[in-house]
Amino acid sequence: MHFRSFAKTNLLIGLSPMDGITDEAFRLTQVHIAKPDVLFTEFVNAEGLAHGGLKLFDNLLYSPEERPIIAQLFGKNPDSFYTAAIILCLLGFDGIDINFGCPARTVTQHGSGAALIDQPALASEIITAVQSAVNDFATAKVKISQLGLKPKILEIISRQSLPTNSPPTISAKTRLGINQSVINTWIPHLLKHHLDIITLHGRTLKQAYAGTADWSEIQKAAQIASGSGTLIWGNGDIQTRGQGIESCQKYNLNGVLIGRAALGNPWAFADHLPTRQERFDAALYHFQIFLKTFPHRRTDPLRRHLLAYVSGLPHASNLRSQLVRVNNLEDLLILEKEILQE
Repeated sequence: MHFRSFAKTNLLIGLSPMDGITDEAFRLTQVHIAKPDVLFTEFVNAEGLAHGGLKLFDNLLYSPEERPIIAQLFGKNPDSFYTAAIILCLLGFDGIDINFGCPARTVTQHGSGAALIDQPALASEIITAVQSAVNDFATAKVKISQLGLKPKILEIISRQSLPTNSPPTISAKTRLGINQSVINTWIPHLLKHHLDIITLHGRTLKQAYAGTADWSEIQKAAQIASGSGTLIWGNGDIQTRGQGIESCQKYNLNGVLIGRAALGNPWAFADHLPTRQERFDAALYHFQIFLKTFPHRRTDPLRRHLLAYVSGLPHASNLRSQLVRVNNLEDLLILEKEILQE
């Protein structure tokens, strides 16, 4: 079944895109333990991708077992979104998501992410560019040679491509507003473009991740979108798959994304309380997959995940000082007995 049909006929509980977290090693660990209904990549800068940023292709690595998988783009240049979307089509992603929700100052100060809520005309141009790219790719109106990509980029695309028989869905992930909720105008604006999915995080840009997500506003968005053909997914403070399903039913949603609750806790998608052994095994698996997937990278980013895997253990404070010094697999294995200690 193509992802578009799958999404329309099922309540989906998916893994939310998180910068610096949801790389392929994280996602493969998640799939190994409890596979979400859909997964997202980290967000990728459309301008950088369109202009041949080689390192960005690391963020677009994925494996067949991760399907359905959606790649997320951020930026503000419609032409760059067009080229980037063609690249994502070539790579075979099941969906392309446009980031209208990131609250990070490093993103919003350049007019991207959640800042685009205040720029509806530009947001429309970006959506139209992505839709045009997907249509041109699906109807063979554009050839890869027309994109002006460097030979090295073409080589990477050829190596990483996992073709699919169906054009990707087009979606947007956004927030309630800048300083206050503007869903009464913002959601109808997005609906004019007949997106496949809109994911709404129940906070404003100003809130970032403070306070609690307002699910009553997410419910209003679902009411606004009723009958439009666009699916509405909710996001914000969901801790488990079970809670996600309850939220879908309570707020009349088509799906929910789990984000920060999955950090160090892939069992969020299994509604399972892990044992110490399971925690260690997951951390070890994650480390091994990271080394295999990114042999050229430093292992420093993994420390954040290791700390999360032991979070909540009675002796976690003692472990933290040691885990932040882990540089290789041997360092982690040395700590096994201490992690398993009752």
